[in-house]
Amino acid sequence: AGAGGSFELLEESHCAAISETVFAPPGSFGINGGGEGGPKIVVSASADGSLHAWSLEPCLRSVMKAVCKNVGGATCVAFTPDALLTGWGDGNVRCHDSASGELLWTLPNANPGGVTRVATAHGLHFFVTGGVNGEVRIWDMRTRSMISHLKEHSGRVVALAVLDGDQHVVSASRDRSVITWDLIRERRVSSHQQRIGGINAAVVCQAADMIQVVSVGQDRSLTFWDLREPQPLQVVPGAHGQECTCAALSSEGVLATGSKDQRIKLWDFETGRLLAEEHGHCKSVLSLAFSADGRTLVSGGEDAVVMVWRVDARK
Repeated sequence: AGAGGSFELLEESHCAAISETVFAPPGSFGINGGGEGGPKIVVSASADGSLHAWSLEPCLRSVMKAVCKNVGGATCVAFTPDALLTGWGDGNVRCHDSASGELLWTLPNANPGGVTRVATAHGLHFFVTGGVNGEVRIWDMRTRSMISHLKEHSGRVVALAVLDGDQHVVSASRDRSVITWDLIRERRVSSHQQRIGGINAAVVCQAADMIQVVSVGQDRSLTFWDLREPQPLQVVPGAHGQECTCAALSSEGVLATGSKDQRIKLWDFETGRLLAEEHGHCKSVLSLAFSADGRTLVSGGEDAVVMVWRVDARK
């Protein structure tokens, strides 16, 4: 696999660090984006309080922009069929129309101190937020009332994933823990503890009855977990020269990681083998996202730059 060694500049857009990049699902923005045969659309969120949506095909163009000033910056993004759910540094969740960028509603004080992650249920009847204080909260999508809250993490929530069936959520935190929650019983099912250093990001892969997680963070390593087992399946030490900051997993089984060392590396998810590495950002890489076909990788950096990489998925 390789990242192609080239990138595209998405014109001048953000003027502060890129906190999130994410590809839109099919049909978003009213142009059949993100699906098989349709144009790929990526949304970028920034500490400058702006959200941008870009159509990458057949040529680069902006399809949506929204700005919310003096609210602590946009930290995370999730999708509904016709809107964007966004978390913000002021602790609020905001919902924007995906076609126009218009602010539809605001959920105040969703997570005091700041919302760090947001995820939607597969059935779209609820969404989940994680915050600076380590609390995971579940919200009714229609009424926006809190259904439950789960508090065991002692550090910021850095990853959230709603599992198939919408009954369980996996969260990862700077406190070095990965927790699986039963939303019906409102309790912890399992907890896995990384030995050294806080977790900065994690990716979750669900296949049949097996749930795998890769966590990255301060120890500069990749830690592979099977959540049925108490100990890691594998640890790849020294994956980066500095602290690992972000990760993404492709449909082709390619794991991408970014770091404060400004490098992006591609790994075989099954074996942990290094496939390729590239350097493009001039500051820390803060966000990574793969397109649905696994052939395009988008990175966002502390340098306020969004880069588009063409990926050869052959391993």
